Amino acid sequence: MGLRFDPMGGGTFKNAIKQIIEVERQPIKNIENRKNREEARYKLFQEFKGKFAGLDKTLNEFSSFRSFRELKVDLGDGNELMSVTLDKDIAEPGNYEMKINGLASRSSVLSNGFADPNDNSLGAGFIKATLSNGETREIFVDHKSASLYGIAALINQQPDSVVHASVIQDISTPSQPWRLMISSKKDGADDEVIVPEFYFVDSAQNIYIDDEAEAKNAEVSVNGFNIETEGNQVKDFLKGVNIQLKQANPDKPFNFTITEDYQKIAGKVKGLVEQFNGILDFINKQNQVDDKSDTRTTFAGDSTLQSIEYRMRNLLHEGYPVGDPDSEEFRWVFLHQIGMEFDKKGTIQFKEDKFQKLLETDFDGISEAITGPYGFAMQARKILQGYTAPGTGTLATRENAFKTNIKRMDQDIADKEARIEQKTRQLTDQFSRLQGSLNSMQQQQQYLASMGAGGGGNMLATLMGSG
Repeated sequence: MGLRFDPMGGGTFKNAIKQIIEVERQPIKNIENRKNREEARYKLFQEFKGKFAGLDKTLNEFSSFRSFRELKVDLGDGNELMSVTLDKDIAEPGNYEMKINGLASRSSVLSNGFADPNDNSLGAGFIKATLSNGETREIFVDHKSASLYGIAALINQQPDSVVHASVIQDISTPSQPWRLMISSKKDGADDEVIVPEFYFVDSAQNIYIDDEAEAKNAEVSVNGFNIETEGNQVKDFLKGVNIQLKQANPDKPFNFTITEDYQKIAGKVKGLVEQFNGILDFINKQNQVDDKSDTRTTFAGDSTLQSIEYRMRNLLHEGYPVGDPDSEEFRWVFLHQIGMEFDKKGTIQFKEDKFQKLLETDFDGISEAITGPYGFAMQARKILQGYTAPGTGTLATRENAFKTNIKRMDQDIADKEARIEQKTRQLTDQFSRLQGSLNSMQQQQQYLASMGAGGGGNMLATLMGSG
């Protein structure tokens, strides 16, 4: 019986190459597994780093007394008469009795009436207006624009125009109800526009000023003093206080009060505590391991995290100075005294009601303990800078290490893949040549066998050395 071999690509040789390559690929699989674990830890690290970014952003609200402080406005019965916006960085608390005796108004003129606002039979000419500073403005009106709507459009199209024109309907004169109204864009006497003058020729109907209203300033009373404002929207009515007058009612005085917003401040501190707890909770969860935990993908026992936790907990246990350390008024304020306490789980519990009540009785002291030059927020920022500094901080250094490790493993995998590809080609070439040799031998065997079957047995025997 002759020898038999499987053809190339369909059996033994192909499986042999596959098995050899599988063995060669095992180191790559090991690297890939290590890379997956490293990427899982890197993803977890990014989550941890993000918590520091949130804390850093929150601490910006505690960088100074002004940024920490919050103010609120109480208008009492004056909510319908006035609205207020504050710049809390420069505004100051205060209490004022106010009355709004009169709103500011703008100068306006009203033309005589016309039957058709689209009728361009006013001819051609100029509109001239004089501003309060003596400056004059002129607009040329051609025959195509010589209608009420045309004139209004020309006025409103002027760049940097200080007036606005409208065409309104006044049915007090049914046969000629359409009138042109021109008004200053701003309230107050300082922005008054003196009555425009119309100069037209070839007019089928004259246009003239039929009525006018003068500009005037607003009048308010503050703590019994009468004061004029240039308009109804007054910037820096008080330092850092902008007001908008909405309605005049001289017979309705009201109290205008600016005070510290203790509830909002307490809410900010609560947010800060939550940021700290987020970091401490993360570290705590990393150290909670059991027999099912894969510590290769977590930070269990990580010395960097342990150091961060230690410093943060110490920060929350320290006292912070209030007053002049060289005087008898100097004292220490501890965070647990103002409502920030650790529970049995190591989490900070913030007693918001307690903190808010202490703010009401000792606002300056607590503010200094938190935002002062030696206060809690300043010390927290110094520690945080050591972790978050770009390039040199602990987190940046750790992140670079992760990136370097992953990059190195990617390169190792690429190098090994290249070597395997080369070896695959070599093995394929070697087995192809071997297969070719076997195929040739098989053909020779078949040829010799056929000669034996056709009477050439003696020759075959002779060649094989027998007989």
